[in-house]
Amino acid sequence: MRSRFAVILALLNVAALAAGFAFFRQYWGRQTAQDRKADEIELAAWKAKAAAAPGTPTRTRTEIVYKTNDFRWSQLESTDYRQYIANLRSIGCPESTIKDIILTDVMRLYAQRRGQYYHNGRAFKYWETNDKRKLKQPQIEERDKQLAQIDKELPAVLRELLGVNYERELNKYFVDTDDDDDRLAFLSDDKRAQVLSLRDQFEGKREQVRYGEADGKPSAEEAEQLRQIDQWREDQLSQLLSPAEKEQYELSTSSSADWLRQQLVGFSPTEEEFRGLYEKQKAIDESYEFQDPSDPAAAAAKSADEAQMMTDFKSALAGNRVGQFERSQDPDYQSLTLLSERYDLRSDAADTLTDMKQAVEEARQKLLSNKDIPPDKMQIALDAMQAETDKAVRETLGDKAYEQYAQSANWFKNAGTN
Repeated sequence: MRSRFAVILALLNVAALAAGFAFFRQYWGRQTAQDRKADEIELAAWKAKAAAAPGTPTRTRTEIVYKTNDFRWSQLESTDYRQYIANLRSIGCPESTIKDIILTDVMRLYAQRRGQYYHNGRAFKYWETNDKRKLKQPQIEERDKQLAQIDKELPAVLRELLGVNYERELNKYFVDTDDDDDRLAFLSDDKRAQVLSLRDQFEGKREQVRYGEADGKPSAEEAEQLRQIDQWREDQLSQLLSPAEKEQYELSTSSSADWLRQQLVGFSPTEEEFRGLYEKQKAIDESYEFQDPSDPAAAAAKSADEAQMMTDFKSALAGNRVGQFERSQDPDYQSLTLLSERYDLRSDAADTLTDMKQAVEEARQKLLSNKDIPPDKMQIALDAMQAETDKAVRETLGDKAYEQYAQSANWFKNAGTN
């Protein structure tokens, strides 16, 4: 009996992980009349068999529960997701498999809801042009409203049913499955598990409050609830981690630190420099946390505070660090830095290309401003500049990085433009 039950569970795991869950019924929560009838007949047969057994005493209440090994999904499915999850747990289904089943089914249902708002209701006719299939403006407005509601509702549903973060769960399939382990490698396995569990609880508490927000800004009461939740998190972390561990945890995982790591690409801050900036960025983020992010005045004020923070930081630098910081704030230089890392180029590649860009633009402007050069000679000189620039960029980057860079860098492609 046990071996057959183990086989059933193994098959359940494999089936649950199969792409598409093709074996699910069109509506997972319904048991067909045929299945119910089969169960009733089977139960009656077992009762009759038990009653006909020799020496079976007559009892008013049966103490032995007979179970068959004929597994059916109808024995597990329910019209209530909570009950469905309970049913799966009752047969020993692993939590990871339960999560896969529920996550896939919920995503499918919401995909169906999304899809209905992309059709204008007109039957497809192969001879009609595409304009007949377009949504009317009222339909577009209704679609956008419904999609916004779905985007708000879906994370809350998954949090309530499975206790998972919707965005992080998707990242496991599309981004980095080991990101948490990498960031929290300084913690023991036990502490890491406790911290991640606490994070899920914290996010769940905040989501319950923020789900009711209107226009992206919490009310005074909601803001106070969020502050209390934040304090609860601080207290829990302080009990779980040492002061040094807690500090490193915040530096490794907070959104303030993530923002700085993006802004400082190409600068390579020291640990001390990063910590100093982090404390200031954290204070700015906390002061604007409960502002409406879509409010232009609030966004401008926060940007001004961050710009002042960077100005103060630059004023405290010395020597060539000032120039390095200024150069790192150029988006094109940041792109070159990322490109250099991606293709494992020499360490000064970004600086070389940035210097080259400045020199080419200055030479081009000087050439174009010379009125003594005839038009035909001007074009010959520009063509030569274009050829030399293109050659130098390719030699610096290599063929693969060159092709990538050429998709967005217009300065060297237009070096010979009059």
